[in-house]
Amino acid sequence: MGLVRVNVSLGSPDKSKIKSVRFLVDTGSWYMVITPEVAKELELKNIGKTKVMLADKRQVEVDVSAAYVGLVGREAILTVAVMDTPEPLLGASTLEALGLSVNPKTGELEPIGPTLLMV
Repeated sequence: MGLVRVNVSLGSPDKSKIKSVRFLVDTGSWYMVITPEVAKELELKNIGKTKVMLADKRQVEVDVSAAYVGLVGREAILTVAVMDTPEPLLGASTLEALGLSVNPKTGELEPIGPTLLMV
């Protein structure tokens, strides 16, 4: 299995603005991570800050927002971390909330359980 990328419908919590965003699935990351530019385009509101540890073990404080997420026929309002990143990341918290798992044989996301939060 190589890198897994998926198209996600991402938008404001009220779904007034939605766009398709390509994400790298990163099961080693907890949060879904988007760039400040995407957050601004979708008019996502900052709801707080949190500290995250980067792959090089540095800790940084990032903004967090709530966003509509639609993927593999499932949808929810979930937390996204907003920070400069070379590529949007789809973390484990999003996979868990949507009841999805990466199939290592196919490199695709598959339902494994119920969606925790429906919209």
